[in-house]
Amino acid sequence: MRIIAALAAAAVMAMPASAVTLFSQNFEAAPLRNNQTNIPGFTVTTGGVDVIRQGTAGVSCAGGAGRCLDLVGSPNAGSILSVPIAFTAGRLITVTFDVGGNPRDANIFNFALGFTDPETIATFTLVSGFQGSYGGTGSGVTGFGTYTETVARNRPFVSYALSFIPTSAGSLRLTFGAGGPNDSAGPILDNILVDSTVVPEPASWLMLLAGFGLVGVAARRRRTVAA
Repeated sequence: MRIIAALAAAAVMAMPASAVTLFSQNFEAAPLRNNQTNIPGFTVTTGGVDVIRQGTAGVSCAGGAGRCLDLVGSPNAGSILSVPIAFTAGRLITVTFDVGGNPRDANIFNFALGFTDPETIATFTLVSGFQGSYGGTGSGVTGFGTYTETVARNRPFVSYALSFIPTSAGSLRLTFGAGGPNDSAGPILDNILVDSTVVPEPASWLMLLAGFGLVGVAARRRRTVAA
């Protein structure tokens, strides 16, 4: 029994640590206002954006509750730029956010991820939501470019997610915007999250697999002896 417990503990210790939140904004604490200029964690860089409540003008926020952001203000299409979000070298950085369609009109949604200083990106993965290609790996990367998509009227919320591993510490900034028309009916943005997860060494994964394997073997032997 002590051997099994020790092997199980070794396997658990080899598992990756839980994610650490680097940045989060769901607009719940943002003041309800048209053409908002005070959004915690962001600067409104062009046009206007509206912080709205679930049900305003028929708009649904993600999860059907709370507050969210209409990226076309009253009445001009806007964009927001995040504060610098610091990250650590060699960790898996994951960016997620939700975007839904406005019940009044279709509109163009824009997203960009840029770095404060050029970075070397070891791995990059589009996890969900994105259509077509976006991002990539390499050295001297200043950003992943601009992603553009037309969000249909009344489109249900889609969860967008990407992840990458930088080889040096640095910071990133997120840009979200709309491309028009200027009709006070833009894409709806909600639940922005950036987190960081330790990437286990290959030896740790081998230890994890071996540990669980040995636990299974030991358990089978105990059952055979008992029989």
